[in-house]
Amino acid sequence: MDEVKRWLDQHQNQMTDDLVQLCNLNSGSANPDGLNRVARWLDDYFSPLETPTQQITLPEFDTIDDHGNVGSHSTGTAFRWDVATAWYPDKKRILMTIHYDTVYGVDSPFQICEPFELPGPNGSTEKRMRGPGVIDAKGGIIVLRWAALAAKKFLDLSNLDLTIVLTPDEEIGSPASIALWEQIAHQFDFAMLFEPTLPDGSLVSQRKGTGTFTLVVRGRAAHSGRNFPDGRNAILQASRIALVLDSLNGQRPDVTINVGRVRGGDAVNVVPDLCTVRVNVRVTSRSDQNWIEEQIKSVVQQFDRPDEGFRVEVHGGMQAAPKVVDEKTLRWMGRVEQAGAAIGETITWKPSGGASDGNKLTGLGLTNIDTFGPEGDLLHSNQEWIRLSSLPRKAALCVSLLSLSTTA
Repeated sequence: MDEVKRWLDQHQNQMTDDLVQLCNLNSGSANPDGLNRVARWLDDYFSPLETPTQQITLPEFDTIDDHGNVGSHSTGTAFRWDVATAWYPDKKRILMTIHYDTVYGVDSPFQICEPFELPGPNGSTEKRMRGPGVIDAKGGIIVLRWAALAAKKFLDLSNLDLTIVLTPDEEIGSPASIALWEQIAHQFDFAMLFEPTLPDGSLVSQRKGTGTFTLVVRGRAAHSGRNFPDGRNAILQASRIALVLDSLNGQRPDVTINVGRVRGGDAVNVVPDLCTVRVNVRVTSRSDQNWIEEQIKSVVQQFDRPDEGFRVEVHGGMQAAPKVVDEKTLRWMGRVEQAGAAIGETITWKPSGGASDGNKLTGLGLTNIDTFGPEGDLLHSNQEWIRLSSLPRKAALCVSLLSLSTTA
């Protein structure tokens, strides 16, 4: 591993240059042209693996707009590279994966990488970089690719099935990629996801499950002066619903319900006949998930009152089950700690309230650890930053874990 570390350290500047190129290409989840440009860049970027590229067309997915209309949308291409294919009956089957979409759309002012430095001990400096997706998760793509190159260069992969998958829609809940995960998750024994670490460098042990529900409330339009009594105000009904949903907070200690978006009405002299309420929920257990689903169902039944002129329908649901630490996960966490010790790194763990595709893979029965990406913070903001020295270090950790897997 000393030779691996030296080789990766020697390429830190190249990794930084790669990251700048990738982050300066906008690939917001709703930017199909940008996703296609990045897809072409990735196809070329991974060509040194000398592995055939599989481009996977993902199915369309449904969305609901603020007017209650359901529409079909498509996303970018998923990629798969089968880097190593073993023939041993007891082979290890490992998946390395991350997404290439970001939360920064074409209209975001945050589009370009900016390097900066912070003073360190004894007159040293720490090199960092701000940029859209530098840690979430384009920095993870850089770590993954260089780790795969190092594994091919330095390791005997003859008893390993090693596959890379990149997806284009994780930031919107993987509505298209979930079909791919359902199709292939059973093919692997363990998955490495390249989401960023926590700010202090800790890896994530467990995550909350998450879901987004859209409630479409329909009333009856009327002139606010001439026929006001004939109207049924959808905004008021939606507000009543929002208050009841918010009152669910605190009833279970690890369940949160966030009324995040309410849209309705147009001209102020019209009683509004439509309003949408979007709610995000977070849970830590299956029982909590079942409870919140039943509560939302009950609220819909309570306020869906056609006899009073109101209709309520619900769309969406739980997007990701809670990611819990079971016995298999604990064993892999131990291996990651062992891999870290082999390169002089101490691995620490913390839970997170955020979700990732690791939640979905856990729900499909695939054990995974999902923070093999770089170190940094302030993701999803215009201050998102990366610690550049973590690029080769995290790649070395991945190679160390793969090395253990080839001999375990």
